[in-house]
Amino acid sequence: MKTKHKRGFLSSKTSITTISILAVSSLIVTGCAATAATKPSSITVFLIPSPTEDAIKARIPAFEKESGIKVQVIDAPYDSAHQKMLLSFQAKKGSYDVVQFDNPFLAPFASQNALANLDPYIAASKTYDIADFVKPLRDYGKYSGHTYGLDLSTEPFVLWYRTDIYSKLGLTVPKTWAQYLANAKKIQASGDATGQVIANNSSVNSWWWLQFVWSFGGDLTNASGKVIVNNAAAVQATDYMKSLLPVSPKSAITATGDDATTLFTTQNIGQMINYSGYAPIILDPKQSKFAANIAAAPIPLGKSNITELTGWNIGIPADSKKKDAAWQFLDWLLSKNNTPKLIQAGAAAIGRTSIVHNAALLKASPYIAALGPAAITGRRLPALTNWGQISFQIGTNVQNILSGNASTVTGLNTLAGQLTTTMGK
Repeated sequence: MKTKHKRGFLSSKTSITTISILAVSSLIVTGCAATAATKPSSITVFLIPSPTEDAIKARIPAFEKESGIKVQVIDAPYDSAHQKMLLSFQAKKGSYDVVQFDNPFLAPFASQNALANLDPYIAASKTYDIADFVKPLRDYGKYSGHTYGLDLSTEPFVLWYRTDIYSKLGLTVPKTWAQYLANAKKIQASGDATGQVIANNSSVNSWWWLQFVWSFGGDLTNASGKVIVNNAAAVQATDYMKSLLPVSPKSAITATGDDATTLFTTQNIGQMINYSGYAPIILDPKQSKFAANIAAAPIPLGKSNITELTGWNIGIPADSKKKDAAWQFLDWLLSKNNTPKLIQAGAAAIGRTSIVHNAALLKASPYIAALGPAAITGRRLPALTNWGQISFQIGTNVQNILSGNASTVTGLNTLAGQLTTTMGK
């Protein structure tokens, strides 16, 4: 991520480092600090630079005025943020009362008792309204059946497309992956634009690859836990990913999600599969040359109707000594009534049912309409404590395949062997 531009709400899926997530797996936290008996005068909130952080900061003065609780914000760039949280959890001094984190870190943190169980707070709240979320979003912050993170953003894959190019070539929004590829080929053949773009860089391609694997009917493992990343569905998905390269910018072979967004917003490219969290970049005339001619739609369907869900979580560290005040802040910030105000302040959209049907928000940001269908078919990345290592192994082998250094079958067989060892642990 180029933090200078705060590219994307997830501030860059460009590097969930294996080291960071593996380090969390070694964390041992015992017990939870007792909540202070008296109302604290302040709480400390740890955030990660993004438009969502900016929106939270903009809302804090209103909370301070209503509650009488001062909010101190500390932040750190994505690449170092989760490591800083880890060190704080290990110290068990209650340095932070609220923490923002990326969903792949939920399992490592929660599995080591580093986060407070929020279910009792949610059940007691009269304003949060968990029923306003469809089940995939209610489950998004859960680990082992308990909620450790609230939804701070809902960022599914969506189809971004150029309405002017589609109109000129007589294209329709693709409903299947075959139609998506056909559109890309027609756009490429026109000579006026490049067909499409996705992220292929080894640091992030596991997210796009897994979406294709799910769509083509595959998965990481079967029902008995056997690794199946080299079966027919995975081969078909990987070959499809390869088929997109000839209708992509040449630099797409090493593009991250941030890079793909930059290409789409600065070059003549017909369509893109990327997260909805990039909307403020894609639709901002100051950052996107084609903002007025870009629309969003649900991703095409494959054999399985699954949309990959990502997004920020936010929770309360188990060692916080001010849990009740921390919940008061979260409940206020993310309540059903206040969530629209956070989005209007520039935060990533949260896919509450009331949000995706909010006429005022839809008028200002039409892409939000795509979050409803995506949330219903949504599936988050695997909630595994060693996802960082798994993602790295997928990324490396898929990159070898895309670069022509290994055939699809050979590369996937190598990946299957590595994942069998990794997931067996």
